[in-house]
Amino acid sequence: MKRQIVSIAGIALLSGSVQAAEQWTWLAGTQDGYSAQPTISLMAGHMDPGDNMNSDTVSGLELSLNCPLLQPPSNRIRQQLSYSKYEDGGVEIESIEINPHYVVEVSPGLEIGGGPGLGYVMVDNAAGDDEVFALQLGASVHYHGSSPLFLGAEARYQITGDDNFGAATESDVDNYRVLLKLGYSL
Repeated sequence: MKRQIVSIAGIALLSGSVQAAEQWTWLAGTQDGYSAQPTISLMAGHMDPGDNMNSDTVSGLELSLNCPLLQPPSNRIRQQLSYSKYEDGGVEIESIEINPHYVVEVSPGLEIGGGPGLGYVMVDNAAGDDEVFALQLGASVHYHGSSPLFLGAEARYQITGDDNFGAATESDVDNYRVLLKLGYSL
């Protein structure tokens, strides 16, 4: 009897999950009615790279758009492609990232969101150049008013791979950033 109840519960959960998955739009960019709604933004903020490096300013550019691969039945996923640069004390860190954020409109024009990301980080210091891959997690708030101007803010934590970065021992450039964004919706 227990096995039958567990089996019935499992089938019910699985069918509910399959039904929920069917409501998501796969390859959304190929569907009628898809609108990318691209936004180009300038970013500026504060970055703490840890490992005995100083906190300093970080700046960059970002292109965001409605994800062309996957869209949920309600709310949306915004794909954020960004480039950022930090420079302090002879250390330069550049990062190229892709960050999909699941965003929810909490009031007209105001959205909150969050999600994971992948990055490629290039580090240049007096000892040489190195590159590492990164994983990140971010949370954001966006405001789109009646004009095409866009305002946003984001907090992001980035975990990088280890490398020697020109030193005798391996270390990482794990970092956290707080960014303000000013953009234009196309």
